[in-house]
Amino acid sequence: MEVLLLPVVAFASGLMVGLASSRRFRRDRIAWAQRRLQLVALSLEVKSLRAKVVPAQGNRTPPAKRRLVRRRPSLTGWQRWFIGSAHQLFPWVTRFMRFTPTTYIQWLQGKSRKSHADKIADGKRRGRPSTPEFIVEAVLTMKRENSGYSARRIANIISGGELRFRIGRTVVCDILKANGFKPGPKKGKLPPREEEPGWVTTLYNQHVMAFDFKTILDLKGDQLYILNIIDHGRRVLHWSRATYSPSAAWVAQQLRNAFMDMDDLPEAMVMDRDRIFLPIARRILPAMNIKVVRTAYKCPWQNAVVERFHRTLDEELLRYVQPHHDRHLNRLLREFRRYYNTARPHMHNGGDPPIAPDLSQNPAANDPDFFNKPPSLVRRKWLGGLHSSYRWAA
Repeated sequence: MEVLLLPVVAFASGLMVGLASSRRFRRDRIAWAQRRLQLVALSLEVKSLRAKVVPAQGNRTPPAKRRLVRRRPSLTGWQRWFIGSAHQLFPWVTRFMRFTPTTYIQWLQGKSRKSHADKIADGKRRGRPSTPEFIVEAVLTMKRENSGYSARRIANIISGGELRFRIGRTVVCDILKANGFKPGPKKGKLPPREEEPGWVTTLYNQHVMAFDFKTILDLKGDQLYILNIIDHGRRVLHWSRATYSPSAAWVAQQLRNAFMDMDDLPEAMVMDRDRIFLPIARRILPAMNIKVVRTAYKCPWQNAVVERFHRTLDEELLRYVQPHHDRHLNRLLREFRRYYNTARPHMHNGGDPPIAPDLSQNPAANDPDFFNKPPSLVRRKWLGGLHSSYRWAA
């Protein structure tokens, strides 16, 4: 069998070599290939002319400014490689395809841009530092001890205050989700029952006796009025006091108590048009050389800073307590004022509390031994554990 195949293979090889060496045969084959390429190019051109016209700038462009074009046919990677190679080796093959050197250069430039983008993406994935284990443990510890804290609040506690380790909300969300925690309750809704404070915190706030008004009802149904004085600069809560019978004389005395320990009095005081504030605006504050700014009628948004604090006070204290009387509520307000000013992170201050903490004794994050010996958290409870603040252990 092999003896018969050898002459056949030799004859076929000789025939192919002879035809390839014939000029007429080569000319006929080239003409046939050109006709086939011309037909393919014409079919593609007809197909592109039949394609639907689309706006050049996109569908969101107004109809008066639209410029309609026909969508060009796209080629795959191997098709571009084949056409580019054919154009380099046999230029006559692509003369019917309207293929220009500029098109080939654009393909090469697009390939180089894609390669550069892939390298940058790989570098970003390799170069991003991972979150240290002790920070992950700190996030989980805060969430276990304070189930009502959201991911943003935990990130603010770690980024500011006494911890001072920069971390974003999305990183905290990923850590909490990876460990089976929800990042936080939805806005406008009370936290679920498993996120409510425990009995120890509730009993502590209920039975162990702890410029605008905030009202609340006591245990007997009588109305208590809370006067809050807050600073517009760093949102420092200067005074928070409750009474059953607010009057102009009582408000004036509270202002004197609030300003007693201040070195510099405020330049202006914003208040609404409550009739109790009328003697304050006409006599008391001008006598202290303080400018009075009164909001318009029924416009609480013009006094937005104190109104926003009322929402914070309601969400973080009044929602979880039922005061027995004014003395009980004033004790809680005093402790909440210390927590708000010295421990609670505030977005307006970049995650720091209104009164900046003393960081002279804290380890710095740029010290060489900071990551070699991961510090542990020290928790301080406020209001019987309703809120917490943290610092690194010395």
